[in-house]
Amino acid sequence: MQKISVPYGAGEQTAQVEDSIKIQLVEAKKSIVGEALPVLLRKAMDHPYSAPRLEELAKARDTVVIVVNDHTRPGPNRLIMKEVMGRLKSVGIRDNQVKVLFATGSHRSPTIGEMDQIVGEEYRKRLQMVAHDCRDDANMVYVGDTDTGMPIYLNRLVTECSLLITTGLIAPIHTAGYSGGRKSIVPGVASLKTLHIHHSFPVYQYEPAMGFIYGNPFHEIALAAAKKVGVKYIVNAVQDPNKQFINFVAGDLEIAHQAGVAMCKAVSEVEIPKRADIIVASPGGFPRDIDLYQSQKALSVAEVIGKPGCTFIIVAECRDGFGEENFRRWMIEGKTPQEIIERYAKEGFNVGNNKAFNFARALLKGRVIVVTDQIGEKELYDAKLEWAPTLQSAVDRSLSGKPAEIITVMAQAANIIPHVLE
Repeated sequence: MQKISVPYGAGEQTAQVEDSIKIQLVEAKKSIVGEALPVLLRKAMDHPYSAPRLEELAKARDTVVIVVNDHTRPGPNRLIMKEVMGRLKSVGIRDNQVKVLFATGSHRSPTIGEMDQIVGEEYRKRLQMVAHDCRDDANMVYVGDTDTGMPIYLNRLVTECSLLITTGLIAPIHTAGYSGGRKSIVPGVASLKTLHIHHSFPVYQYEPAMGFIYGNPFHEIALAAAKKVGVKYIVNAVQDPNKQFINFVAGDLEIAHQAGVAMCKAVSEVEIPKRADIIVASPGGFPRDIDLYQSQKALSVAEVIGKPGCTFIIVAECRDGFGEENFRRWMIEGKTPQEIIERYAKEGFNVGNNKAFNFARALLKGRVIVVTDQIGEKELYDAKLEWAPTLQSAVDRSLSGKPAEIITVMAQAANIIPHVLE
């Protein structure tokens, strides 16, 4: 018997498979990081791309907004905060001149505990913390249209400061090609009015777009919007598929991000020999599998490597359940996956319904089994998904009555750019 194991919440799920079935383990090579993260961060900020050093850019009189990722985007945020605040302090900027804005996009606000995890309790208590709410029109400001005609409404904090700094994480993502950079602004701190256009067809790509960035309108329009608001400086961590931070980039919004994308691309592309009958995919454990909404990113990667009519097994704890009520409701209300897709094409984006479209798209390619002990069988069945309490039971069900030649296993699916060779 062969054993497979993938992350699940803070632990793992395992299963045994007969030796007659070929197991394709999709693993990116572990990156070699020669220096400690604080050293890499200081070097990046000492040598920014196409921008002055932060301590040369900042002035003692500046009002500063630092945009940070929310609880769904793990990164070395506390390390970045400490280095950024140290450099701001060196030019005379005081705590009461700095605000931290959580780029929630359309997600819920982080809790106090989650804020402490993101920026550290010290800074949470010292600085003003604001969680973006895309539905709060009273706190949105119109900053113009992109060349494509998308109106840009952003959180007023990013328009009222004299020094706007964004922080983030560069990793493959199924919509914009890579995260980080411009995504701190759109969708990070954008209004639902803006997101409705940006996350709808034709800007939103029908098929998964991991690694597809240049020529991708989802990226290009977000970049144009971010340039409108005048981001002065970015600091982004670069992550490999093993959730290891391998470097940092700092400086100009576009140029620094391009450099980080090149670093990420070099370690994230993985060749997969053959398409599989069954794909076992984990987002990578907590917090990437915090809910079904976030865990869909693993399914996007799985979609592009399966045979027609295959089985997708998504291993995700989902301690926050579906994660978004509108997503759950759309999955239930559509009579078929095709009906969900057609409704999305007609109505466009609203909070959560893009995930319903993504799941429906996958359901047209194969069956979807979700391994979780936090969402009930009926809840998933009503949403057109299958439930399994363990990875073993999901594998056994997939093999029952339908033999498989190949099972592909991706323990860190959310960060992979797959290339199937045949």
